[in-house]
Amino acid sequence: MESINIEISAENQQQADAILNALLEKKLVTGGQFIQAPARFWWKGEVVDMDYITITSFTVEGYKQQIIDVVEAVSAEEVPMVRFTEFEGNAKLEAWIKETLEI
Repeated sequence: MESINIEISAENQQQADAILNALLEKKLVTGGQFIQAPARFWWKGEVVDMDYITITSFTVEGYKQQIIDVVEAVSAEEVPMVRFTEFEGNAKLEAWIKETLEI
C-alpha cells in the first residue's frame, strides 16, 4: 500500500484532540502533529479570519475513506478539510508506517 501524508483541519485544540484520538483508536494514522496558525478563507460569501489547527500525520492509501468518515463524524466543522498527498519516504519511514499500522 502506498504511504500517504494527511492534513486535517480543526477549529480549535479540543476538536483537534478529539479527531486525532478517534483516528488513533481505530489505528488509521501513525500519530499526529498540531500546527496552529492564522488562516483566511472564503466562507459563505465572505472572507473569514481565524486561528486554525492542522493535524498532520501518515497513513496508507487503503484507509482514506475510513479516515474521511471518522473526521466527518467527529469534527464540528460543516466542511472539515481532509487532504491526502502521496509521497515516497526513506525506507525506514515507509517501514515504520506499515509496521505501526500493521499493514
